[in-house]
Amino acid sequence: MRLLFISLASLTVIVLLVLTRPASKAELQPYPAAVVETTRVERRDVQPFTLATGRLRPARKARLRFEVSGRVVERYVEPGEAVIEGDPLLRIDDGDFRDTVQEAEARIRQEQQAIERDRKLLELVVEERGLQEKEVQRLEQLGRESLASQSTHDEALRRLLQYEAEEARLRYGVETARSRLQTRRADLNRAQRNLERTRLQAPFAGSVNSVAVEVGDYVSAGHDAVELVQLDKLDLYLEVTSDVAAGLALGQAVNVHAGEESRSGRIIALSADPDPVTNTHPLRVRLDQNGLLPGIIARVELPEPFIAGALTVPVTAVLQEAGNAYVFRIDDRRLVRTRVTLTRRFRDRWVVDGLDPGALLVSDDVAALTDGQEVNPRTRN
Repeated sequence: MRLLFISLASLTVIVLLVLTRPASKAELQPYPAAVVETTRVERRDVQPFTLATGRLRPARKARLRFEVSGRVVERYVEPGEAVIEGDPLLRIDDGDFRDTVQEAEARIRQEQQAIERDRKLLELVVEERGLQEKEVQRLEQLGRESLASQSTHDEALRRLLQYEAEEARLRYGVETARSRLQTRRADLNRAQRNLERTRLQAPFAGSVNSVAVEVGDYVSAGHDAVELVQLDKLDLYLEVTSDVAAGLALGQAVNVHAGEESRSGRIIALSADPDPVTNTHPLRVRLDQNGLLPGIIARVELPEPFIAGALTVPVTAVLQEAGNAYVFRIDDRRLVRTRVTLTRRFRDRWVVDGLDPGALLVSDDVAALTDGQEVNPRTRN
């Protein structure tokens, strides 16, 4: 027990000697200051933009339907085939429709002949009615002294009334001839349109995407038959906030990124009233196809309102942490962690509030820095 006590006492003395001995020259030398790249807060005129993402779709896409019913007798195209405007796609049996056209044409000819007949009869009746009026006047001048003369006068008057009635009927028929002919011609026009509708044609140049019917199928009016797409132009569909929409206009040129390529597009549609559910404005940008395919994801740079003399810093100088943004200002070779407000991004720079123009900042690798740290600033060449 006594030996253990002596050993512990000796160990304590040794530890105290080590802790109280003077430090060596190497141990007293401080750690070197970290070398940091620097930048300065700059005033710039900037045109900020928002990057929006959407999917490319055909500029035009149509589901074509027959407007009359019938049995399909011809199928002229298959999916993938290119067509031009007016090319035939499908045809249904048109026999009944041709008969209807012929019937309408025959009714017009009959109506025209009837009108010509009524005109001639009207001329004759007008002449007969004039002669009969003279006869009645003659009999009235002879007097009505005898029963025979009274009977003759009454018969002449009855025949005059008949002529007047026939004249009125024929005159009505001649005067309404134009309306009746218009009705007959309308029937013919309708029949001819229905005959044309038995042949489904391409309304624009494009590519056949699908054909939903086969020869022998009976199709009713309104039944989907062919889907046609226009691929020489593509549309990018987007939804943007009201702030972004306020700076856009129809016909405005924008820059579109698809894959590794960048190309120019044009705004062709922009809803003024936002969607009540998403509170966003549907937007459509049109661009040339040039090797692109529908379905590709693309991004578009949408310009925002111009800012004159904005304070800007490099994106790499900003530390974003827990929803806040910070930069490291250099004050007498020591870092001052400074909170800033990010307002807009312009390419590789942020527009900020909370800094003075010309302030010296650390330009990159800010995640490893701490407030108050001593640094050795170095300006990047």
